[in-house]
Amino acid sequence: MDIASINVGDTLPSKTISVDQQLINDYADICGDYNTLHVDVEAMKSNEMFGGSTIAHGTINVEPVMQAICAIQGKTWPAEGTTIELQFRAPVKPGMTISSNLVVKEKTDNSLVCDMQIQDQDGNACARGSAEIIVP
Repeated sequence: MDIASINVGDTLPSKTISVDQQLINDYADICGDYNTLHVDVEAMKSNEMFGGSTIAHGTINVEPVMQAICAIQGKTWPAEGTTIELQFRAPVKPGMTISSNLVVKEKTDNSLVCDMQIQDQDGNACARGSAEIIVP
């Protein structure tokens, strides 16, 4: 993407992922985090705090933003200097579809500072924060 064509106030192209238990289990295999919250479907059925469901690892929740940043940069991994600051607002559960929402609030010759939101299929915020995207 050409940074010259991006203006303050623009919403950057969104990326979306569907979360299911298999994705959560696969991620647990990769990172070694087998916390009951993530992988024990039966145990979580009685957990009222999360509505009787497992929840995705936090890094899964950020995946749509990572994909959006990489698409803007034309890379497979964010460029050095790119930062994300966020606060989780609600758990992401199997069956949810989550999307990135990045709105440019500042622009320099080689970076975009964006208000960032990760939202579910109903538009509810799962995480909010900001991202500084270095554009090589």
